[in-house]
Amino acid sequence: MAELHLVETDHPQDVAKDRFNALVGLDAHKQRLIEGLLLWMDPKGLTTWIRTHHRHGLPLVDILRGSAPLVLLSGEVGCGKTELATTVATPLADKLGEKVRVLESPSDIRGTGLVGELSARIAATFTQARAKIGRGAGLLIIDEADDLGLNRSERQAHHEDRAGLNVLIKQIDLLAREKSRLAVLMITNRARAMDPALLRRATLTLEFTRPGSAERQLLFSRLLEGIRHSRKDVEGLVQRSEQTVPFSYSDLTLRVARTALLEAVRKDEPFGPASLLAALEHVEPSPLMEE
Repeated sequence: MAELHLVETDHPQDVAKDRFNALVGLDAHKQRLIEGLLLWMDPKGLTTWIRTHHRHGLPLVDILRGSAPLVLLSGEVGCGKTELATTVATPLADKLGEKVRVLESPSDIRGTGLVGELSARIAATFTQARAKIGRGAGLLIIDEADDLGLNRSERQAHHEDRAGLNVLIKQIDLLAREKSRLAVLMITNRARAMDPALLRRATLTLEFTRPGSAERQLLFSRLLEGIRHSRKDVEGLVQRSEQTVPFSYSDLTLRVARTALLEAVRKDEPFGPASLLAALEHVEPSPLMEE
């Protein structure tokens, strides 16, 4: 079996903090994710809360404590799933008052296609993650999770895929039984293609969509920080960016804003609302995902 390497980072990080704060329009998702992770990783805080508000105990808490530490981040491409997953450890570390280690599964986790290799590499991923976390707090991020968690009833699901999925489910269940402080964040653009047994184990599911008018208003205000502009300027950008096929977050922050900036540099003129308006005339939204 080819050697398997997890990408490893420790938090908090100043860079991650800036990236997390730059995710405008996702405040509800940020809060739900941090609160959900704290339930698994801060047992002392939960115990203190129970003693304060439910001194005779709360059976529901025992149920939650035994749940799988699995979060599913699903939805459209370019809407912040991966960015949130890879930066949330910094505010989480601040809340916990301790280091949080983030481990990302390798892009070649499937290996070379040898019989049994996928199952072995999935098991090795979890084994390595446990060893690197120890008794600390950590996140295991699995991107493009539908590639590992494909519904077993799908015709194209090969025997190796089914076997790999079984191992994945067993590893997640093992984390729950061990009451590990390692949470698994699975990222997918195709949640409907994933196996129901895996979806049922997700204690928290966050659905990401393309930004509406309120989110675009926050985003354009962020893009214009430090630049003289009015509320009317932002409203004009929000109106102009209204499309039948909506812009994604990355469409606006990477394609539209970059086009506007490069054009301002080329013309040797200041960047501002007019730059973004002009760019919106030329940049089309990326196509919606096909189900």
